[in-house]
Amino acid sequence: MKDIIWPIIIASILSTSCSNNADKITYPKDLKTFSLNDSIEFDKKWYDYKYKIVSYSNGSSTHLIKWAEAIEKFPEIAFLFYIDKKDSTKIKERLKQREFYWPVFYDPESKFLKSNKIKGLGTRPYYRFIFAIKDDKIIDIAKKKNNPMFPEDFEKYLNDFLSEN
Repeated sequence: MKDIIWPIIIASILSTSCSNNADKITYPKDLKTFSLNDSIEFDKKWYDYKYKIVSYSNGSSTHLIKWAEAIEKFPEIAFLFYIDKKDSTKIKERLKQREFYWPVFYDPESKFLKSNKIKGLGTRPYYRFIFAIKDDKIIDIAKKKNNPMFPEDFEKYLNDFLSEN
């Protein structure tokens, strides 16, 4: 009897810790998007991509690193950026400082986090979360401590993401 208890306990812990990833991610469709460059518009088809990288940020300057190279090199991945800072003027200033022209979701009410109820996320202070998503299920959450470095490590991370999944 003792031999069977430990496997049951371990299986229970593993299934509980993985339960966050089993739920499908939802994307609030009523959020406004904007970009600094009118030639890059948000494409609703990105919601349908099998692979997505979702970056959720409080709008701090650490959020906008060098994404352009990765976006260009990985056209099979949809890159979705959510910023929940209340002041859209400051967001636009930071986008301009970083020369970031990709479309951004303006999410001042944190609808993305609230609609997905991702355990352990959404409590301030935070700077950024990067979610690797396949078939609208979270495969990985790269938090501040283990975010891949840009651009070399991030390219490796994306290659591994595509090849392992």
